[in-house]
Amino acid sequence: MSESIEDWITKIGDRDLPIFKYTATEISRGVADDDTSTAQLTKIILHDTSLTSRILRIANSAMYNPGLYSVSTISRAILILGFEMVKSISMSLAILDSLLKTRSREQVGKLMAKSFHAVTLAQELASRRKDEASEEVFVAALLSGIGEIAFWCVAEDVGEEILVLAAEQDCSIEAAQEQVLGFTFDELTVALTKDWSMDDLFHSSIHKPALGNPRIQDITLSRELADSATAGWDDGGTQTVIQKISKHIKLSEHETEEFLRQQALDAAETIRAYGAVEIIAYLPVPDDAKICEDTDELATEIYPEPDPLLRLGILKDLGSMMESASAPTVILEIVLEGINRGIGMDRCLFALLSPDRTSIVGKFAIGNYIEALSDHFKFSINTKNIFSRVISGGRPMWVRNSRAHEYAELFTEEINKALKSDSCLLYPVVINGKSIGMIYADRQPSKRLIDGEMFSSFTYFGQQACMAIEYISRRK
Repeated sequence: MSESIEDWITKIGDRDLPIFKYTATEISRGVADDDTSTAQLTKIILHDTSLTSRILRIANSAMYNPGLYSVSTISRAILILGFEMVKSISMSLAILDSLLKTRSREQVGKLMAKSFHAVTLAQELASRRKDEASEEVFVAALLSGIGEIAFWCVAEDVGEEILVLAAEQDCSIEAAQEQVLGFTFDELTVALTKDWSMDDLFHSSIHKPALGNPRIQDITLSRELADSATAGWDDGGTQTVIQKISKHIKLSEHETEEFLRQQALDAAETIRAYGAVEIIAYLPVPDDAKICEDTDELATEIYPEPDPLLRLGILKDLGSMMESASAPTVILEIVLEGINRGIGMDRCLFALLSPDRTSIVGKFAIGNYIEALSDHFKFSINTKNIFSRVISGGRPMWVRNSRAHEYAELFTEEINKALKSDSCLLYPVVINGKSIGMIYADRQPSKRLIDGEMFSSFTYFGQQACMAIEYISRRK
């Protein structure tokens, strides 16, 4: 065909598959500072209410949380499961959501089932070796087949042509890809992910699968097993791979096969936990396997509604963070999440006083359409305005109507332009008698009203934030 690999990358991008446009890029790019990484990942997850619900459901499952510690916030989920684990789960869910909505549903479903079988096995093999970063193996294995999956999403007819050619000429699927396209799906994977800040493990697993590196072998053998096991556990090809894995993990072939069969069941349970029950049928598990099906509907509302039970759960998370002496930034993230998801505020932001205490600057925010708010939240408190009033007064405020006469001098043109909201809640964060910043919340995107119960709950969360930070500061 005349189209180059660059043409196909453009075609995939033009289909606006979310995994390539936003989520994978954002999730796969971390930053060096752990606190910032956690805040960034929390923000990405909370952008999507469905993703938030599913992450929390997984974080509370026996598979990922054997101690069954109740988890109500994304920040606590990251602390309990680990940053890399939540990152891996988030990317997996994003890929599932993006790619199972295509017209090539059956073929993509088969590929996704093989992919998740391979990645869960690769991570398990890494864990058995006591690899300290098994999640890196998980992500590298997860993305190692993304080129083929993405291709089927945009070119089902050409994909069928490749399959037919491989069958007619009795050649390898890679040879058929080269003949039809001029490149292989592995090469497409590398080209698609070149800007995703992937590490050497990912690229080496594709370019140098025969290397003796145990992490690369985890990925390569897992992919081979997932490919061959679709033909059955007694198939000659499957038995050959089992022999290879047996040598890799130093178990007898019989023990290895038992381990791999159980692991396939674990992969099915993982897929169920991720909410993709429909692709379990493509896994090499017995038809009568007892895979628990959870058909609970997940919350997908655009704007959060007040949830008293969730508020209690988040306050419990906050108490746990106090006992573990978490960083103040984590405490504030949990409080903002409580205000957002528990009270039902659309936008929540923590603003920090500058070192010279002359201005207040947005530090981090969560909620709906927060980019413009956080980008422009920088105001002087040396002049008379709503923020200097709150900071100097040391008391929370509920602004019902910023256009009212009583606020004429407090809401400047600059503030109105940045907030674009007639109503908001403000709480001064005072630690050991000294103001350090402020919590801001509103319902500007949805234009919904704020009521007295919301203000009371908001004030309580603000009080708890100050108490928690003071408590931790005294313990250090």
